Amino acid sequence: MSNREKIQAANKNLVVRAIDDPLLGKFGRIIPSDTFSSLIDLADRITSIEEGTNRYVASCPELEAHAATQNLAVYFGLMPIQVGYCNGTGFSLNGLEWHKSIEIDIAVTDLVLLLGQRCDLSSEGYFDSSRLACFYLEAGTVLELLPEVLHYAPCRVYPSGFKSIIALPRTTNEKLKPGELEAVKAKFAGQDSLDARLLFMRNKWLIAHPERQVLIEQGVFAGIRGENTEIHLPRY
Repeated sequence: MSNREKIQAANKNLVVRAIDDPLLGKFGRIIPSDTFSSLIDLADRITSIEEGTNRYVASCPELEAHAATQNLAVYFGLMPIQVGYCNGTGFSLNGLEWHKSIEIDIAVTDLVLLLGQRCDLSSEGYFDSSRLACFYLEAGTVLELLPEVLHYAPCRVYPSGFKSIIALPRTTNEKLKPGELEAVKAKFAGQDSLDARLLFMRNKWLIAHPERQVLIEQGVFAGIRGENTEIHLPRY
């Protein structure tokens, strides 16, 4: 039995899909991984997993200096990009973010991604977690997410946690300058603009599950309805 099948058996409330599932086409596409193997090896070697938390680093100089980063840049039309990583032991949905650009996620270890579509977000900014699709990515998988695909940090599929490489247009997820977000919200006040209301960081829109108080305390809209989806581990 593959580990995906073991994860499926431990999560009977979810459909844990493989990357060859036709549904993946609604969210992105698989990129040939041949030219990225040494970048994956480097990320595995120089990054670590912190127990009990997830850590996202938007820009990692060692990864960006690697020759394969130029191969990643092609998928962004040679725009300036940042290459970083997201590692951790997380297993819950907690939030959903999206960008107005593609994102390339590379599975350094096996992991699960929970994905949604922007069109399933209501006009008030709510999203039902039952609309999520769950995909199992084996180590070495390179996935290009379409613009505005709802996603968040990966979920672990082993007790040790997960490692992933994240490539995005440069400055994505960068904190806005003091007063900048407030000015945007004031400018669009009365227009009921989700783009203005849900903007959180540069090129980053975000909603939270009500259980994720740490995000809500930062001003993130509690827009996820339904269960705070979790990935349960089988007994290894």
